[in-house]
Amino acid sequence: MEIKIEIGNWQYNAGIVGLVSILDNFQKNSVRFEENSIYFDSKELENFEEKYFNYLIKVYEKTLSWHKIVSFENKISYFKGKEIDENDLKEINTYIKDILKKYLKSSSYVTAYDFIQGDIDPIKEEKNLKPIILKKNEKISDKSEEIKETLDKIENIIKYFTSENGKKYICGKNLIYTIIKNGWGGVSFLNAQTKEKDIYKDFKNYFITPVIDYLESDKTKYKYNCFLCSREIKNLDNDFNFLINTGFDISRKTSHVWNFNNDITMCPICKLVYSCVPVGFTYVFGSGIFINSNTNAEELIRINSKIKAEIYREEALSGIYRILNKELQEDIKYELEDIQLVRFETHGKENPKNKNENKKYFFNILSKNMIRVLINSKTDFEKIENTFYKLNGENYNLNDDITRKILNNENLFNLIHKIIYSKISGESQYLSEKAIFATIKINFRLLKERGYMENKEIDVLVRARSAGKNLKEKYDSKKAEHKLQGICYRILNGLKTNNISMTMDTILNCYLYCDEGVPKIITEMMSEEETFKEIGYAFVSGLLSIKYDENDKGGN
Repeated sequence: MEIKIEIGNWQYNAGIVGLVSILDNFQKNSVRFEENSIYFDSKELENFEEKYFNYLIKVYEKTLSWHKIVSFENKISYFKGKEIDENDLKEINTYIKDILKKYLKSSSYVTAYDFIQGDIDPIKEEKNLKPIILKKNEKISDKSEEIKETLDKIENIIKYFTSENGKKYICGKNLIYTIIKNGWGGVSFLNAQTKEKDIYKDFKNYFITPVIDYLESDKTKYKYNCFLCSREIKNLDNDFNFLINTGFDISRKTSHVWNFNNDITMCPICKLVYSCVPVGFTYVFGSGIFINSNTNAEELIRINSKIKAEIYREEALSGIYRILNKELQEDIKYELEDIQLVRFETHGKENPKNKNENKKYFFNILSKNMIRVLINSKTDFEKIENTFYKLNGENYNLNDDITRKILNNENLFNLIHKIIYSKISGESQYLSEKAIFATIKINFRLLKERGYMENKEIDVLVRARSAGKNLKEKYDSKKAEHKLQGICYRILNGLKTNNISMTMDTILNCYLYCDEGVPKIITEMMSEEETFKEIGYAFVSGLLSIKYDENDKGGN
């Protein structure tokens, strides 16, 4: 029997992307597209629970704690083929303490051991496995036999976890608590009261079997309709409460619906689609994105699949906003339409009483102007790729922060102030002045798209930066470069508080000290607030330059 599913709201569409990704991963071209609909044969639901987890394992394998355990396998061969030194011993002990001791006895792992056949008991192995400690006056060679025994034990543990069921069930458990719970919870294996210990059977019993039964049932006597697809349904049991930050408990909050009678329920097919929401999103380090480009079903799948593939293309995970930015820059056609971007973020620790409290969805419309800024700033984004800055001891990805602010429709003045301050203070000593100037230029384009600085072109920033570089050279020649830090702080304070007179006094005093004429670009600062700050920050970026290069016209 062929099943038809039509694209709908953003959450349902995320489920469709997930569903198609799962089916396509198992068998290419198993799904047929027709404008706003997808079609597939019901036989594709056979072993769907296996397909569901297999796809997630394929995508997220390198992010799982399971991978932290088994990736040490190559090290075993390396250590066995050489004489162990202090660094090797330290690495072995760190692996034992931080990985094996942490995960082997964790509750999610323990519940999976019943389904893994092996020659060892991981719980006993964890108890018996201890770091190798050198006593006073002992040499590493004195511990050679103990090291060999320890490496053999580790090797057996890794074999246990790389077995077919070892990977299947441990990865499955990892995925439940890192990926799946981001989209739904409280049912199936995410129901604390579930009686089925096998996560694969539990998923099948809750999501798949009801669909098969529904397709085979006689629906002529069904008197209700699915809220989403209008299919006939027997009862109103399938509500939206299992979805994160979406539904409500109809048994407790009947006042949420008209006349206290809830009719917002779904058919088993739509519930299966919603179970694939975590698959449709792309998650990195607790944050997720989904692009609801719903012009047609095929385009919806294409754009989200491309972003996911790009993020996980390399072993080291890429920044989620950087990849989104890159995709929008490359796909020039997105300039022609507004697109809904859905972001999922977790903040703070999970509240045991309300596990969804720290999980939030954020919504943005990627407007034509916003996308145009990203496209026109492609060169500048390339200059800040993999650039980090430090603030209060924490590292931040500059590319991600810029893109996030643009998506939130915010200007970059606060961010520019932070990174310059961090650079001056020495906290971000590896943050280049070119990265700072690239950020200032991106902000200029953002302001222009909003209607500010209409009579200005980006060359004003280049001239302001060059003026700052020239002034720095004068201070260097007078052996007074040590004064520049204080000067930069005073200018920053003036820019932050929009105090034009204080800022101009500081800059004019600098030129008096150097006995230099004041460049015309400095007087251009005294206009609107946005112009004052943009030129001011560009000027400070020039003061931070390492060495003036005659061939550098300021645009780099």
